[in-house]
Amino acid sequence: MRLRFKLNHYYQGQNAPFLYAADAGLLADAGIEMDFIEGFSSSQVTRAIVEGGADIGFGDVTSVIQHAMTNGDTSIRCLLPIYARSPCALGYHHSVPPLALSDLGGARLCGPQGDTSARLLPALLALNGLADLHYDFVTVTPEERDRMVANHEVLAATCFDATLKFAMPMRGHDSSDIEFLYFADHGLDSYSSAVIYDRAKIGETSAALAAVFRQAWQDCRQAPELGVAAVTARNPLLEPALVRAQLQWVLDHQVFLSDRPALVFEPATPRWSNTVAIARYGVTGKFQPHPADTTIGIYVCDL
Repeated sequence: MRLRFKLNHYYQGQNAPFLYAADAGLLADAGIEMDFIEGFSSSQVTRAIVEGGADIGFGDVTSVIQHAMTNGDTSIRCLLPIYARSPCALGYHHSVPPLALSDLGGARLCGPQGDTSARLLPALLALNGLADLHYDFVTVTPEERDRMVANHEVLAATCFDATLKFAMPMRGHDSSDIEFLYFADHGLDSYSSAVIYDRAKIGETSAALAAVFRQAWQDCRQAPELGVAAVTARNPLLEPALVRAQLQWVLDHQVFLSDRPALVFEPATPRWSNTVAIARYGVTGKFQPHPADTTIGIYVCDL
């Protein structure tokens, strides 16, 4: 079986274990060949699969559930969660006091087209009683975002923490004073990036794929250099130390946490409820899930 895998971003430390799974032969042992496609937003992965541009990918859970709510299409599914804690954030230069949501009123922000954090920012503000707060948002490329943040042209940028923190120095910008306002710390702790797939293309292979990817993330946890080698083999211009630092950040901050299990969905938790509520907000603009929403969410996620 040959599959096209849409990554959440460019070849970087944050998606290294998937590349390692191919290079180490873990996928081949399961009878699978994988062609990787670079991306720049986890929110774009569901669309790529729906439109036939990919069969599987590293995408956003709420996008999958929202797609099912909107279209009644449950063929796009979540195989397993990778990020137990959402990396959605606003990245900004160190300030005293730290950036607050109320500071965004009248401010200039930026983020890439289709950025997951940009998509969820209105939901975050609504959840915190700031639905009427207005800000100027500039849609830019990832490269432009990093430059604008470095030059203090915006108050903050929507981002995944590890993307901004390490993409900036990869492009020659200093990120040593970059801090983050995490959505999860302001009531929007939800399932974020997961392996998602087209059921019609993957079929009975889903269980084998889940086992391969769990093994790959565990292997890279034990030996991060395995993931670093897989990334730098595809982009030799990247600094291995930065790739490793980004991978280690993701492992420590988003995947393997002391207060929650790794690489599994827990439907009977506030985090799951938030995930479903975010998807409903994307459909109606309100945090008022329909009675069937939980059923839909559970149905499109492999639990």
